[in-house]
Amino acid sequence: MRPLAFILAVGMSVVAFAQAQAGQRLVQGEGRAVVAGKDLSVARKAALADALYDAASKLQSHVRGASLIDTQGVLKEESSMLVGGRFSGYHILFEGREGGAFIVRIEAVGLTDEEACGGKRVDLDIREIRTRVAPGIQGQVQRNVAEGLSRGLAKLGDGTVFRIADQRHLRQTQGDERTQRSQYDYMAQLTNAVPSAAGFSLSGGVIVETVRRDTALTNVTDIAVRLSLTIKDNYTGARIKDIQEELLVADRRGVFGLESMIGLTAAPQPQPYIDLAPLFERVLNDLETELACKPLRALVQASDKGEIILSVGLEHGVSRGDYFLVTLPNAGNEWQVIRIDDVTPSQSIARTLKAKPGIPVNALATLMR
Repeated sequence: MRPLAFILAVGMSVVAFAQAQAGQRLVQGEGRAVVAGKDLSVARKAALADALYDAASKLQSHVRGASLIDTQGVLKEESSMLVGGRFSGYHILFEGREGGAFIVRIEAVGLTDEEACGGKRVDLDIREIRTRVAPGIQGQVQRNVAEGLSRGLAKLGDGTVFRIADQRHLRQTQGDERTQRSQYDYMAQLTNAVPSAAGFSLSGGVIVETVRRDTALTNVTDIAVRLSLTIKDNYTGARIKDIQEELLVADRRGVFGLESMIGLTAAPQPQPYIDLAPLFERVLNDLETELACKPLRALVQASDKGEIILSVGLEHGVSRGDYFLVTLPNAGNEWQVIRIDDVTPSQSIARTLKAKPGIPVNALATLMR
């Protein structure tokens, strides 16, 4: 764990920066590493990783503190720094050996809160969506809703900031999916469709019912379709956003008492066609707005001698040369920077820039871009 004085110095340091363009900042970072032997390549990589981390901390960092009382009743203060800065690019200002250390200084263009948030796509799993239909709703309306739900969820595949995995046959996520508890679901074992542990999920329900809005002179009946969806963070289990949308379709209109007088009640009138397309257009806009600026995260699927396989690839917007920051909260808040060497549609192969610490399987990596 880093000393508190160092943490505060990094978190509060004033950096000379200039506006590169709207939504971006120019920051500098410095890293150093001890040179062991005559091979400078290992020290250079470690120093570069330090410089990237230093620059990222100047873009966005939070100091987290806690007070603990040990078994002897002594009060202890612990603190750590959470780094969340991301880059759109960087270049090296200086690199070289100074005494027994290798020094790297970089200048990086960092993304601020006003960034365009483009160029990446997070995973979004569509989980169970329950449908409840009130008594009195005719069969044709129920079929309209079922077909409209399928078409609407397919429409969500047009999203530009997320990629859809249709897993409606599996139960709603309970959160904390990094534990891979869902692998024990019977259907998940059969279909090999476990949630994306580093992505998000969408689940909820649809309620179809009639709504009466009678007046003193008229009988007014509408059909209401209420869609209630929840976005969850699969990694933390946190509820990100609730999406509530409603569609009202005119059903019956009549004059009070006229129907019974002329005998129309004996023959129920067919209910109207229900089109859910406008409903899902609004859902798509809600999802695009909510997920556009979420950082792209990846799960470490394999780790062997510094070679890392991540759960994201070309379909997520990852490119060769990208950097990911891996934080290891269970190892004293250690961190590691990895560089993407090769990319497939759904996976990436990366290598660590520092010799230590090692990266375990199921660690979380965040794109530094």
